[in-house]
Amino acid sequence: MPLNEQLATLRKELAERAALGDQLEARRELEHFVSFRSLREVTEAASHLERSGWDVDRTEGQDANSRYLLRAYREQALDVESAEQALRGVYSITEKHGGSYDGFGARFIPAEGSEPQGFFGRLFGTS
Repeated sequence: MPLNEQLATLRKELAERAALGDQLEARRELEHFVSFRSLREVTEAASHLERSGWDVDRTEGQDANSRYLLRAYREQALDVESAEQALRGVYSITEKHGGSYDGFGARFIPAEGSEPQGFFGRLFGTS
């Protein structure tokens, strides 16, 4: 999916989270998922991401689609500006090394004293 579509998806998800009471300014682990065709690509991308301030986890070997999977993550706020900057950075590094950007995720942080979020709370890991 092109970067502009990924950014639109991010903005939509952040708006939905805010409407559900997620405290977007609170720091939490933000993770991005990417994949690569070759071991060389994933190794170079992992090094580049680490130099750019990300921690990375890599799978051993290839998945069922012959891709090498990588998760880049760090603690940060999820406000629109910070989240977009992070997405742009990971996306750029992924493209530079021939990879595909697969998506992002982050834990839901409810306002203090708020009611559990039911289904969405479970979906975002708060229940």
